[in-house]
Amino acid sequence: MHLMGKRVLVTGATGLIGGRLIERLREHPDVSIRALVRDPTRADRLRAPSVEIVTGDITRPETLPEALAGCHVVVHCAARVTERGSWEEFWRSNVEGTRHVLEAAARAGVERFVHVSSVAVYGLFPPDHTDESSPYQPCGNAYCDTKIEAEKVALEYFRQRGVPLVIVRPGIVYGPRSQHWTIRIIELLKADRLFLLGRADGFCNHAYVDNVVDALLLAMTNDDVVGEAFIITDGRATTWREFFGHYARMLGRDALPQLPAAPAKALLRLVGWAARLRGHPPPLSPKVVDYLQHRAVFRIEKAKEHLGYAPRISLEEGMRRTEAWLREAGYL
Repeated sequence: MHLMGKRVLVTGATGLIGGRLIERLREHPDVSIRALVRDPTRADRLRAPSVEIVTGDITRPETLPEALAGCHVVVHCAARVTERGSWEEFWRSNVEGTRHVLEAAARAGVERFVHVSSVAVYGLFPPDHTDESSPYQPCGNAYCDTKIEAEKVALEYFRQRGVPLVIVRPGIVYGPRSQHWTIRIIELLKADRLFLLGRADGFCNHAYVDNVVDALLLAMTNDDVVGEAFIITDGRATTWREFFGHYARMLGRDALPQLPAAPAKALLRLVGWAARLRGHPPPLSPKVVDYLQHRAVFRIEKAKEHLGYAPRISLEEGMRRTEAWLREAGYL
C-alpha cells in the first residue's frame, strides 16, 4: 500500500514514538497527517501545513469517530507507560483505550491499523532468543500485563471484525525526547542517584527511536504482513552497564557507582517498606536487580525477512544523536 494521497491518524502524537513518526511523515508532502492529542498546547512541535491537530482522548470513545473520519491508516502509539499508577489506570488506557480506537477504526473502515505494543508482552524475564513465536508471559506488572491484554483486543478485532492489523513490539526505546530511557537517566546521573545494581551485565535490547519509526513506516505500507507481529530492536544486545555508561560519559564520568546484588536488594526492600509506611508505592522493586542481570536477546529475523526491516542506526550513532539533542535541549 502506498501512502500517497492517504490520511494517517497517529494516537499518542505528543509522545516519543508518535511525535517522531509525525515528524518523519511530514517529509512526505503527499500524505495528510492527523495528530490525536489530549492537550493541543503540547503539540506545537508537530504543527505543519500537512498536520491537522485534533483533540481527543482514547479513554473517551465519544471523541474518536470524528477524529478517525476519512482516515485510511491508524498508528496507535498512545499508552500509559509511566511506572506509577493503579491497575485500573493502566487498564483504562492500555486495554480499554485500545478497544475504543479499534472500534472507531472498524467503523471507519480503515485500510491499515498499526498497533504499537512492546517486548514487555514477554514479561520481565523472557527466555533467551525470544521471537514472535514465544508465548505471552504475564508477570504481575501492570504495564506488561495490560500490553498483553491490549494485543489480545487488537487480535480480536482483526479476527472478528476484519481490521487490517499489524503489531509492532519495540524493545527499550531511547533517543531524543525519550523521557524514560534518556532524560530520566541523565537527571538521575546528575543527581548522583543512578547506581549499577548487581553485576548489571544483563542485556538491554534497545531500539533507537528512528529505527522504530522505520519499522512503523514499513508496517503501514507492506501488504504482506497484515495479521502479523514483529519484534523491533537495534539488532544488538548491549549490557546495561554499557548502555548506562554511554550516558555517564556524556557527563564526563568514566564509571558508575555499583552496589552488589544482595545489599542492593536489601536496600530496595527497606526503601519499599519505608514508602509503604508513608502510604506511597515502593519506588523500585528488588526484582530490578535480577532484571538488570537477566541475559536474554530478542530475535528480529522475522522483521528483517518479512517486514523488510534493517536497523539503520547503531547504538554508537544513536547515542551521538541523543547527546547532541540533550545538549541542545539544555539537559547537559
